[in-house]
Amino acid sequence: MKSRPNPFPVPTPLEKILLRELANVAARCYDRGWSWGTAGNFSIRGQGSLIWQSPTGLCKGELRPDLFVAVDLNSEAAVEPWTQKPSAEMPVHAGIYKHVPEAMCVVHTHPPFAVMASRGKKELRFQNEEMAKALGLHSHTGILSIPVLPNGTPEEMKLYSPRVKDGIGAVAKVVILEGHGVWAWGKTPMEALAYLEALEFLCRPTQ
Repeated sequence: MKSRPNPFPVPTPLEKILLRELANVAARCYDRGWSWGTAGNFSIRGQGSLIWQSPTGLCKGELRPDLFVAVDLNSEAAVEPWTQKPSAEMPVHAGIYKHVPEAMCVVHTHPPFAVMASRGKKELRFQNEEMAKALGLHSHTGILSIPVLPNGTPEEMKLYSPRVKDGIGAVAKVVILEGHGVWAWGKTPMEALAYLEALEFLCRPTQ
């Protein structure tokens, strides 16, 4: 019989450190214009089947560690009696955690060059770009290919986590939804942010 998650979870000391770093990363994304309004969402993998997810409807420039919502990764539902709702795009986070065991945090935001580059595309391809090595490519002479997934409607997003595996490429630790934004993962929030920065550099318009 599957055990129910603790109805009153508390972040561990390490998780509290990561949540503080994640809140700082969210503020950086907000300051850059990547997460204006209430856009963007952020999470870390917690103990057991928990993830800690940023709440919906909150300015990410004001995100604090104590505001993250506990979500059960198995059911993809907020742990009761949590009153705040997690982001509606939480299933993309859940899909990454389910398909990438080493992913410890996920940063989702809307870097404008990457968003523009993804429109009308099924993949992004880069070659002879030194910055591609920052996304895991062995040599700039190789080809970095990143799948682009369709952007789901609000109803489709509720069941989106199984589709995420199709957006996970062989190298880059990012998932892209067409015309929407980028989800990057890593062991720490700063590592995930570095992948976002590298991708945004690669997607910049050329002269």
